Amino acid sequence: MEHASNGSHFPPPPTISPAIPPYVKLGLTIAYTIFYSLLFAFVYAQLWLVLRYRHKRFSYQTAFLFLCLLWAALRALLFSFYFRDCVTANALGPFAFWLLYCFPVCLQFFTLSLMNLYCAQVSRLLVLLVLLVTLGTDPSRSMLRLIGDSKLSLGLTVNLQPQSAGID
Repeated sequence: MEHASNGSHFPPPPTISPAIPPYVKLGLTIAYTIFYSLLFAFVYAQLWLVLRYRHKRFSYQTAFLFLCLLWAALRALLFSFYFRDCVTANALGPFAFWLLYCFPVCLQFFTLSLMNLYCAQVSRLLVLLVLLVTLGTDPSRSMLRLIGDSKLSLGLTVNLQPQSAGID
């Protein structure tokens, strides 16, 4: 007895029910939309405060806030689409799909890179301050470069060590 639908001797697979009931999915969608909207409003207010009190406009703080604002806006927009039609939200065109699903991940990477740059600058200033206090004079550029290179080699060693050991 051959089935016409799949062309094999096996019966058709059973229908899989959703893992999350619809009322839970709706509740989570509402919660995420509210959370991302509140985050957007908070970051927007922070950017206005930067303008209002005339802080540096081009700084790590404003770049971080702008990236967070854009990320929260895209996430709030994505979850608000789920209110109307979940199927349509999952079947977007290529650019809209990239903008709502992929670009926020890129923004997270940019934010992490920005925080990494900030921490590297702060750690360099702390090393300079420690050397100034310890030596009592201005340290030479070669000493600072040696310390920076040793930090870089230590970071590379830590990051490459699991790969060389064959650990995934």
